[in-house]
Amino acid sequence: MRPPPAFRKLVLGMHNIKELFKSPLVVLINLYHFRHILHQMVLREVKGRFAGSIGGLFWHFIHPILMVLIYLFIFVAIFKLRVGTGGGTGASAIYLMAGIFPWMILAEGFSRGTSAMIENANLIQKTYFPTEILIAKAVIAPYINFGIALLLLAVFGIATNGLWRILLILPFILTMQIFFTIGLAFICSTFSVFFRDMLQVVQVIVSIWMYATPIFYETSMLPPWAADLMYLNPLFPVVSMYHSLFIKGTIGDWRMLGLSLVWTGTFYIFGAFIFTKLKAEFADWL
Repeated sequence: MRPPPAFRKLVLGMHNIKELFKSPLVVLINLYHFRHILHQMVLREVKGRFAGSIGGLFWHFIHPILMVLIYLFIFVAIFKLRVGTGGGTGASAIYLMAGIFPWMILAEGFSRGTSAMIENANLIQKTYFPTEILIAKAVIAPYINFGIALLLLAVFGIATNGLWRILLILPFILTMQIFFTIGLAFICSTFSVFFRDMLQVVQVIVSIWMYATPIFYETSMLPPWAADLMYLNPLFPVVSMYHSLFIKGTIGDWRMLGLSLVWTGTFYIFGAFIFTKLKAEFADWL
């Protein structure tokens, strides 16, 4: 299947700096203007996920906790993995949870955001509205499921170690992660409309990405060449900040913040540009 003629227009448009930076602002304006619709769609997504089940919203709490308990049992209890400050069982558990919860949020938002255009094909073809709402809804909804577990971890850190700065830093990192994930989803969801294999490619990427990121291990465990390659992993600085935040109550190495901002800005700007440039073609290709 030949790519749409708009791809040529997309490439040419990247040379226009003004147009490149205008797209992210247009997306933000649309999301703000239709924020009430976005709010209702997120709530419907959360409520509809376990509709008809006996547990209902109870599963929003228990599901992420069960997943983490399984990981903790495998890596900490069975494989005796020791990471984090002190290397004890408690420190290892906090280190793993500080990486797993944000990863679950990103992985689900990225995967569901990529398939958002395909799953809502009928809506896109029959109704005119800012389709970026569908991406934002898919990315934000997991924050309700796994964000609760992340907040419980924050409360634990404050209650046991007095890490009050978590309350100030956590919202900033979460917001940055939202824009990072939306940018990724913009790119992949756009290409999934024209190349359906993108859905399977993203699943492979998510599976590899989880183990290519220091969630279950520390970079100090890696050989020097592998530790250096971590700086090419866009998720590495974000996960590093989560680890520092929940273990020490600080943002950690400020270079990680700089890298996170660079990766987030790059993906969001280019993702918003690609999405807004090609979304007019979606209805014809879905």
